[in-house]
Amino acid sequence: MPVARATNMSEGKPKGSPDVWLWGFAAASIGVSTLLLGDSEAPAEWTDQHSRQVEQMCSTCHLFPPPDTLPRTRWSDVIETMADVPDSKLTPSQLTLATAYYLRESPEKLDWVAPTPALSTRLSFAAESSTPLAFGADMRIPASANVSFARLSGAPTPDLLLSEMRSRSLSMLRADLAAGERQPVVIQREINYPVHAAVVDMNGDARQDVVIASLGDMNPSNHQKGSVALLIANTSGSFDHHVVLESVGRVADARAADFDADGDLDLVVAAFGWRGPGTLMLLENQTTDWRQPRFRRRELDARDGWIHTEITDLDGDDRPDFVALLSQEHEQVIAYLNRGGLSFEPRVLHRAPHPAWGYSGLQLVDMDNDGDTDVLLSNGDALDDYELKPYHGIWWLENLGGLRFEPHHIAQLYGCERAVAVDMDNDGDMDVVAVAFLPHLSHSAWQQKDLDSIIWVERTARGWTKHAIEKHLCHHPTVAVADYDADGKQDIAVGNFVWLNMDGSPFSSTAHAITLLMGK
Repeated sequence: MPVARATNMSEGKPKGSPDVWLWGFAAASIGVSTLLLGDSEAPAEWTDQHSRQVEQMCSTCHLFPPPDTLPRTRWSDVIETMADVPDSKLTPSQLTLATAYYLRESPEKLDWVAPTPALSTRLSFAAESSTPLAFGADMRIPASANVSFARLSGAPTPDLLLSEMRSRSLSMLRADLAAGERQPVVIQREINYPVHAAVVDMNGDARQDVVIASLGDMNPSNHQKGSVALLIANTSGSFDHHVVLESVGRVADARAADFDADGDLDLVVAAFGWRGPGTLMLLENQTTDWRQPRFRRRELDARDGWIHTEITDLDGDDRPDFVALLSQEHEQVIAYLNRGGLSFEPRVLHRAPHPAWGYSGLQLVDMDNDGDTDVLLSNGDALDDYELKPYHGIWWLENLGGLRFEPHHIAQLYGCERAVAVDMDNDGDMDVVAVAFLPHLSHSAWQQKDLDSIIWVERTARGWTKHAIEKHLCHHPTVAVADYDADGKQDIAVGNFVWLNMDGSPFSSTAHAITLLMGK
């Protein structure tokens, strides 16, 4: 849903599962020579050699996880789970040594970054909340995975699309509805837990179709129920539903482009998976009859953790490239340069400082108005260890030319799940709107910690200034911004995701599926 990162959403109140990135930490240790400990007891006297052994063991295939990425109370439980990773060959001595190291070196608690002190008055909004009537009058436990503005109905301004997992449906809030009449309508049911919808004319008939990425289930697991579906618009005004990829790891994103210059649209697919079935793949369009679309699968990278892809011509050769965001322990932004013949050259554009970074979203956009493509990033995934981390927030990668990118910090935001670039104040430069997703905390905890839930980061001549648009409602995994009512002011749409207890009751609070903040 990168999207919002639906990749780690699950039904049921969290019970303390380990960091996803630590599965990679354990895998990196496979094959490392056994440390010189005869049993599973920690060393009586710690030496620099022990520290070097842990650092070597924990940095084989990714960057070393610094001890201050988690508080001391988390490390014992997290490291204990590493022996349960499939194919792990970690010895008790290795686990014990790693535990001793992190307990020695980690802080008692993480630093605290104070949220904004009050709601901003720089911009004003009128809030409207709604839920598709088909959900049922009492349906206030939505699992909204993605909202996006796109022209689907033929209205002169963009409609709002909602991918909602609990009802397994795609809904549309038409753009030409007046205030008081804005009610989403379900346009497709029985979708395989949709997390992202991309609007495009797939078959060239001048009608807009929809590409749907689907997880296949609500819970993180190694199942292979993920899928990609096409909603092909028909002459009756509805859609024909075609599944073009199935039985794969949990699919987080799917985008269309003519990658092989043969006149039709292919698909690049990001399957997050979990611990094994994830992959980045290309679906080559081989359709001859759109009543039965056909695509040929080509695997590009078999790692877990793919959450977003966006398409652009990054190197100026008139062929569509794409940029992918890889999370988990990898935490990388990777460009795939189109070399023709469905061949792609991967280039790592950026790597996060450590494997606990928690990348959650990517947008390709010209952030500095210099005519090239920059990268906007959010890192705020908090559903692996449920910690509030001071390094969560918003960054952008400045395009320096020659496929070189320089990272810049924009703002801190606990649980930053998604950020989008937009000129909110109509002053000619790019600002950022971002949302927080911390559904594992209670409503009272959001209030007690005074957490920001929607922020606007204003770009000024002096840098970036953070404003709180909403506080204490940290259940937004997704955000989109557009001038929905064509009044010259930007409007903000957020999706709401209500966490459930094991008995199915709402954990923190109930909510409508969509909240619209209409600019005034």
